[in-house]
Amino acid sequence: MGVNQSFKLSAIVGIWESLNLHPTVMIYQSKKIHFLSMLHVSDNGQAKPAIYEIQKEDNRYFIVEAFKRLYISYDAIKDSISISYYGEYLRN
Repeated sequence: MGVNQSFKLSAIVGIWESLNLHPTVMIYQSKKIHFLSMLHVSDNGQAKPAIYEIQKEDNRYFIVEAFKRLYISYDAIKDSISISYYGEYLRN
């Protein structure tokens, strides 16, 4: 099956750890909307949460960060997600 652009968001709800030392990601549902939450740590150690609504266009899921679309794909065999720019994440 491999990497899948077309999947149910319920399959990726949970906490995900980056393989590339990027911030840990939490994907959750509130009412009918799915969100991706990421904790950014600034140079002085301040943690700032960022929450993005997961959107869909042409059967591809994405978030918008700093006016850029970051696409989310899911590999059901490895149970991993990939977020463009941030790379691969494994379920925690």
